[in-house]
Amino acid sequence: MSRPAAPSGSAPPDSRDEILQAAAELFMAYGYTATSIDAVAERLGATKGRIYHHWRSKSDLYFDVQVAAMTRVTEAVEPIARRPGPAAERLAAMALCHAQILLNELPMQKVAVQGLERQLLGSASGQAPASKRLRAVVQLRDDYERMFAEVIDDGIREGVFIDLPPRLATKPFFGVLNWATVWYSPRRLQSAEAIDELAQTLADYAMRGIRKPPPGQHGTP
Repeated sequence: MSRPAAPSGSAPPDSRDEILQAAAELFMAYGYTATSIDAVAERLGATKGRIYHHWRSKSDLYFDVQVAAMTRVTEAVEPIARRPGPAAERLAAMALCHAQILLNELPMQKVAVQGLERQLLGSASGQAPASKRLRAVVQLRDDYERMFAEVIDDGIREGVFIDLPPRLATKPFFGVLNWATVWYSPRRLQSAEAIDELAQTLADYAMRGIRKPPPGQHGTP
């Protein structure tokens, strides 16, 4: 849980975002266990007090990285999902937006994707209790996936997507996009154009798996 806001002037207005970014980079590189508040402070060239101004613990900081990542993609994708137009056009644009954010903001998005899965596995095995914070992050993820499921349902009704339960269809769809958090490693001099091209390739591949094949065509689309 975040601490109450401190009096004006006690921390720079962008302090929180900077800390989240630095923490995400360390969590991505070294994992949750090996990352400490001291390491985050050192990364920022700051004192631990700057971090404790916003968060009570490392676990609170970790969860807020995930919340920030989910909020980012939701705010970017939701207007696309809600706009009028054919379902296939909207879903393709949503997939592209998701992939672009994932590749361009990899540390936070990777922590959100992989960190949540690890927490859910630990909770399911009894190694870690399902906390209120975990349930809140899961709810954000479920709400985000529901947007995609609704557009997929529209596409099924339009006859352009394969006939599967929409919530089930989102799983392999996100699998294609989010697997990039496992294999993708950004290069220092990689151009924005190259990243956009890769994002488009991921989005196109995800769409291929959900489109209904043309009449008379059999096998994998």
